[in-house]
Amino acid sequence: MNVKIIAHRGANRKAPQNTLPAFRQAIADGADGFETDVHLTADGVPVICHNYTIDKTSDGTGAISSYTLAELKKFDFGAYFSEDFRGTPLPTLDEFLALVAPSDAQIINIELKCPKGRMFELVNKTIQAVRRFGVLDRVIISSFSPAILKMAKDIEPRCKTGFLHPTQSPSICRAVFLEPYTILHSTKADYAHPASITVTKMSVMLEHKMGRKVNVWTVNDEPTIRYLLACGVDGIITDTPDKTRAVVEKIEGKRAAPAMEPAPSV
Repeated sequence: MNVKIIAHRGANRKAPQNTLPAFRQAIADGADGFETDVHLTADGVPVICHNYTIDKTSDGTGAISSYTLAELKKFDFGAYFSEDFRGTPLPTLDEFLALVAPSDAQIINIELKCPKGRMFELVNKTIQAVRRFGVLDRVIISSFSPAILKMAKDIEPRCKTGFLHPTQSPSICRAVFLEPYTILHSTKADYAHPASITVTKMSVMLEHKMGRKVNVWTVNDEPTIRYLLACGVDGIITDTPDKTRAVVEKIEGKRAAPAMEPAPSV
């Protein structure tokens, strides 16, 4: 397939989001890559979680940044999803990379959540971990924060980056076209990561012309998948990697099927 299927927080419809079971399931479901989110604990350990707090995905409450890793490991990050996952712990970035590094994943998209006053520590420790596990060539550091993307390039010029957009803006034109283009250019990002509702064939063509690839978030329905394939996107970030793959294979299979020879006349 030309388009890459990227599991959003793992296969999060089958297992609790951003946990090792969700990433294992994504591997089993044939995802081409992963999308995940990284925060810093109070004692400076990069951990995997989408929200800034643990309220929605654990049996605890409060900000990740207010807990040490040892304290966070005492909470249950699986039972809210299903009793089958009771006792699932919050993974560290190292634990995540240890799981996915040996896999066939072509894309490891790490979204960095901007911490107050600890941006350099977050970016630097993330890149150190990526180097340590030997996956720099497969990692994309993504963020809504241009400052994080610039810092990632300063620390490791070989690091690929992706700008998440649209950003908040009073103008649709600014939010969809002008601001992302300006930020993508100024940060020297390698990827555009737009929301699906903003994507057009022209916008994808322009990004490709500028040498950037386009990974779109977050897409689960067949009509949108069909539309994005027609636009020529490079990656689809999805909660359902198995179902999205099935749709893409069906569509691309029809495109690749040879034309039928006409029946001989008699």
